Amino acid sequence: MLVLRIDFLNGVYHAADPTAHRQSEWPPHPDRLFQALVAAAYGSGISPEPLRALEGAAPELVFAAAEAAVSGSLYPPATWLERPTGEPWKRTNVIKHDPVRVGISDPVYLIWRDVPDTLQPALAAIAAGVSHLGRAKTPVVVALADEVPELPHRLLPSPTGESLLRVPQAGRLAELDAAFAAGRRAGIADMVGYTDAVDRVAPSPWGELLALRPHRLLDSRRAAQWAGALRAAVLSLAGDAASPLLHGHGGDHAAWAVIPDVGHAHARGHVLGLGLWLPRAIDADARADCLLPLLQVQQVRVGHLAVDLSVVAARQQVPQGLARATWSRPARTWASVTPVVLDRHPKRGESVEDLVADSLELAGYPRPLDVAVGQRSIFRGVAAAHEFTPRGHGRWTHVALTFARRVAGPMLVGKERHFSMGLLRPADDRGVPA
Repeated sequence: MLVLRIDFLNGVYHAADPTAHRQSEWPPHPDRLFQALVAAAYGSGISPEPLRALEGAAPELVFAAAEAAVSGSLYPPATWLERPTGEPWKRTNVIKHDPVRVGISDPVYLIWRDVPDTLQPALAAIAAGVSHLGRAKTPVVVALADEVPELPHRLLPSPTGESLLRVPQAGRLAELDAAFAAGRRAGIADMVGYTDAVDRVAPSPWGELLALRPHRLLDSRRAAQWAGALRAAVLSLAGDAASPLLHGHGGDHAAWAVIPDVGHAHARGHVLGLGLWLPRAIDADARADCLLPLLQVQQVRVGHLAVDLSVVAARQQVPQGLARATWSRPARTWASVTPVVLDRHPKRGESVEDLVADSLELAGYPRPLDVAVGQRSIFRGVAAAHEFTPRGHGRWTHVALTFARRVAGPMLVGKERHFSMGLLRPADDRGVPA
């Protein structure tokens, strides 16, 4: 067994989630530590070969909470970002956010239970060469540990876990070597689900968000129509070999995502991205079957309106609304940003609130303690429920929910949850009664 202890010497951790550059990362993802160990090995003139024992194995993580602080901004040369076209940049610099966690007083422990003890001396020598984690402003000491104390959080790998962490997959060392030789950044490591054995959070059935950016402002009140148009475009490209996750016939299937710009002072309610919510427990092959045809989509059409779409370039800044964490953060209170379409009409003596609670259980979530329904959402930028146009007939309403314990997102509820209706967002900081 191998236990690595990370001590944050200044009590801060400067590191951004590579898929959401405004979001601070906590706890440190295993792949970030793996990359630091690879760099330390080469910097110390030590062979990195022992690190292959960490590939393809998701470690346990034991840690305490760290507070997200207001981040500063950096202005590196514009060439730090990939140019979206062949045209030269029209300005000399671009903004780059510097998210940070503060108040770190306890070490973070990563535990690999299947690493042979014979590798410990070599791995200890490599770990001793790690000087920082994330940005250079985060000095750390990394060392082997014999014991792991009780701390507030213990993350364990789980196919249905509510937290997704980057873990070095098999062949990661070779991938990092090839990227370094080519003078480019390596790709993002595989995501692995984790669940907290101490702070029990009800998991979501949904995992990764794959999104494309529209080239013009779209009205989120037609979310269901844009979701249907994206589905048609993807299936036309996938052809007869389309994955069941895409067409929805037989077993689990992905949900077509239309992500609105809501919940902040300047929110206008337009569409930030169109894409897919993938079921959590799918393998890499199933993910690729969804991702490849999605990335080929260049245009979608609703009626006479055609809209071009594009992939977000690597390291390009994206709105916070397209970060998965915006929609997945565990919370006890949740509220809708697109109305929930009821699974059926209420029977005599049956309330709409009960039907919404039934829909939540049907979708794989705990039954809420309290359900409030109405025409208005608590989030700024969201239109009234009657202004939306679902794909079919029925009844739809905005909702606010309270649960007995924290529930992780993404949260998609109701009859048209696979077409971007019934999308909810964490609301613990919005004053919803708990």
